Amino acid sequence: MSALPRVGLIPNLLGLGLFWGLSPIATKFLAMNHVSPFMTITFSGFGVGIGLFLVWRAFGKVELASWPLWLFGAGCAILLNLPFGLSLILIGHIPVATYSIITSTTPLFGYAIAVLIGVERMGWARASAILCGFAGSALLLINPDTAKGSDLFLAIDIYTLACFALPLFYALYHIFASRFWPKGCETGAVSIAESIASGVLVLPFLLLTDRSESYDIPTSAMIALGTVTLLWVIERITFFNLVRNFGPVSTVQAVNLATMSSVVLGHYIFGEPIDARLIVSGALVLGALWLNAKAEKARSASHAAA
Repeated sequence: MSALPRVGLIPNLLGLGLFWGLSPIATKFLAMNHVSPFMTITFSGFGVGIGLFLVWRAFGKVELASWPLWLFGAGCAILLNLPFGLSLILIGHIPVATYSIITSTTPLFGYAIAVLIGVERMGWARASAILCGFAGSALLLINPDTAKGSDLFLAIDIYTLACFALPLFYALYHIFASRFWPKGCETGAVSIAESIASGVLVLPFLLLTDRSESYDIPTSAMIALGTVTLLWVIERITFFNLVRNFGPVSTVQAVNLATMSSVVLGHYIFGEPIDARLIVSGALVLGALWLNAKAEKARSASHAAA
């Protein structure tokens, strides 16, 4: 498969950060219009898979005739769509900014799991990143409207608490993808198999649970679903271009841009307030991501020197 043209770091980061920031905005709109998670995953899975195939095919041959590839794609689809399906439910109950800040702690959850299973060793920078990230996210557990003079437990928002399952599941997905990547398979083929497998696996649930009622949705919601699909096609291409040409340390910086763009877009599109609690939480999480990237850069440099 031919490589995609190399694009500069800054345009890639801006593009990926913007797309990651727009994605929760679009998915919240779908939730507000009662588009079911099964419908979103099925249609976007097939749409993204076909879109990626057309793009990658334009630059060379795409090798898809491999059972290990499709088994791996099915595994990725299951691990990816469990948190994604849950997010489609939760995002209708929590602000976009809260959702974005919590899910941006995925690299921290990933490192914590890697330490527990012995893949990584604990270091001061990584430990500081984890503590900083969790402290920032924990601030969002308390609902300021109900916390005044009430019991702390009663002030915890259950939907916000459930949102912490998302970065955990996404971290498990990333670890699975990195440890069980099928030998000799290109990133383009893997992304296509993952997306098509998502549509195939969820389609029976759509047909059994939603039936014809799923198609009685506003035209604006259909447009949003198409927009989400297009965003994810571009996101996959941009993501792989960043990883291939600039490495994971540079790629993770897009999370910072996505978090800030989601907060700003949520404020202007949905009128969500930006209070002091949200600002402090965002600052702590962004600081944690910076520490995490710094530690990863140091680790990569030590491996290169060795």
